[in-house]
Amino acid sequence: MLRLTMAIAACTVIRCGSAFVAPDSQAALPDAIGGVWRSVTPSFEFMRLTITSKSSETCAIVARLTFSGVAWEGPGRIVGDSLVVQMSTAGSAMPAGTVVVHPTDARTVRVQVRPQSSAALDLTFVREDP
Repeated sequence: MLRLTMAIAACTVIRCGSAFVAPDSQAALPDAIGGVWRSVTPSFEFMRLTITSKSSETCAIVARLTFSGVAWEGPGRIVGDSLVVQMSTAGSAMPAGTVVVHPTDARTVRVQVRPQSSAALDLTFVREDP
């Protein structure tokens, strides 16, 4: 009986620690926000956001934000109904800021760019047509 109890407890711990416990209600979020986006916020139309799945890891997302000849990139994770990405300048390990992406519909996302050294920007992006 003790062995059975320990086996059940071990399986529970292993299963609860797994990323595949149950279907995540946000599982469709990466599909909804994946792709190339362009800013439609006045005076910030030059910004582009690219969100892709990281092929080397299951359920991993990476993003790249380009603006004025600068590229921020970094890994992301789903938090609630948003994607949170810790960004650094391309080729650097120094953190540059955080980007929070929140889908509003199939063609629009709201993005908050939170640089390390300045005020946050609230932007609207639309899906770039292929």
